[in-house]
Amino acid sequence: MRRLTLPLTALALGLVPAAAAAQTAALPDDATREASCSTLYGGTVNDLDAVPFKQIAEAGSLAQWPAAPAGLLPARVWLRGTQETFNARYAFATRNGEVYASPVDGGAPGWHKLPLPDCFAGRVAAISADDDELVAIDRDRRVFTMDNALKGPDLFNWTRRWGPPLWMGKGRTLPGKVLTWSWSVLSPAEDVTWTDVGGHKHPVGEKKVSHIWALRSGGQRLTFMDPWLPADDSYEMCGPHRSRFRSAGMSASGSTVFVIGRNGDLFTRLYDFDLAGHDAAFLRYTYGTGGDDAIQLPAPPWVEQPKVPGAVTSAISIEKRGVGAIHQTLRVEGLDRRGRTGYWEKDSTARKASAWRFHVTGQPLKGRRLRNPQRDTSAVGLGPARDVSFAGRVGGVRVQVRGFDVHCSPATLLLSSGRAKPVRLRLHSADGLRQAPHAAGLDDEPRALYGVIEVPPGALRGAPAQVARLVSRVAGTRRYTDVGLSATSRALTFTEPGWELTR
Repeated sequence: MRRLTLPLTALALGLVPAAAAAQTAALPDDATREASCSTLYGGTVNDLDAVPFKQIAEAGSLAQWPAAPAGLLPARVWLRGTQETFNARYAFATRNGEVYASPVDGGAPGWHKLPLPDCFAGRVAAISADDDELVAIDRDRRVFTMDNALKGPDLFNWTRRWGPPLWMGKGRTLPGKVLTWSWSVLSPAEDVTWTDVGGHKHPVGEKKVSHIWALRSGGQRLTFMDPWLPADDSYEMCGPHRSRFRSAGMSASGSTVFVIGRNGDLFTRLYDFDLAGHDAAFLRYTYGTGGDDAIQLPAPPWVEQPKVPGAVTSAISIEKRGVGAIHQTLRVEGLDRRGRTGYWEKDSTARKASAWRFHVTGQPLKGRRLRNPQRDTSAVGLGPARDVSFAGRVGGVRVQVRGFDVHCSPATLLLSSGRAKPVRLRLHSADGLRQAPHAAGLDDEPRALYGVIEVPPGALRGAPAQVARLVSRVAGTRRYTDVGLSATSRALTFTEPGWELTR
């Protein structure tokens, strides 16, 4: 999806940067605000952007805008959240409906107020930044995106575009009942490449991969909203312990998601729409082996990080570093043994608890205190599973799919005949590419998925003849075989073999 060469430049579309968007000294009235909203479909977001920000000519200074009132904002931002955040160049914060920016290191010229379009000036409720983009949510939960967030301030510009086709849709709102959310961007300019589960490097592509990640449903669901996809809540990543883990906090950067559980357990995972197998219409995926032009699946798994050796809260932060989507700085808010506030920090690749280092900030705690026993407690207090099972008969063979979850793969595929022991295969699946909205989970509307049947080595040894013949007809001698899947709350259909299983 992001690798298409699409001549959708701002100039070709008649769109220009909006850093000089109309401003008013006082907050706009409703009529002025709505008139401004109707114009926010321009901007440079989604233009090709393959040059690192340090190679871009400087354009303007934060000092051209009003300085923030003294004492309103901290000297420096250490944790990326929805009131204060940062990228590799700027820190951003929202107060009283406005957005402020300063150098990320807290140096001169300090905090200055950004000019905002009348549409949401004075109405910003939350923000999140990553790479070259900043997302703001207004009091009506509408999503606005600022491009060029790593470049000179004269190039900052806003849009409310979201959704198909190709990030040109009419916008979206952040869903309700979100515990927290975070903006994540993987870009060809800053990240360059990423590595699949087989160790194969792949270019990010000509377009960025940008998601709003949202933590929901008591901390069990991790949904992602992609500006190229329908404005719905249907796309989701399988969480730790097959989405039964209850996260208390979440942060994302460069397509890596970082979560903390209610007992201080920590996990990270590299995942986005493109690298996880959802984009088969434009990218090539394979199981078992990979290469330069084929992304090896399944997606990289969750990595359990060592626990922090001290007091922690639910406020966590992740910041990508370098190229290749390999290194991220992890931070967990907490206290040291003397009761001083600050944060614990380590690199995501460090696998020992001794790698955590505490940094004193003296700032008030933002998160809630968590229990943090010094053992793996990630399986304690798990939430309910969402797995379902389907069954049917194909000829004389009973076919069952157990442990099926649209977002958690694989499921177990059981084939049995008579009283013989069932043959156990694996059914891998990935939610398909959609351009029309779909409800979350399974319902009466068919949901298309990409499916793969895996026949593990030795799985057919001693198998009943009917079962062996059925597998041979579908898979031949292959270990991995592509199959189309269509799922509803009542049935699972294998569209190519023509099997239909029901609950």
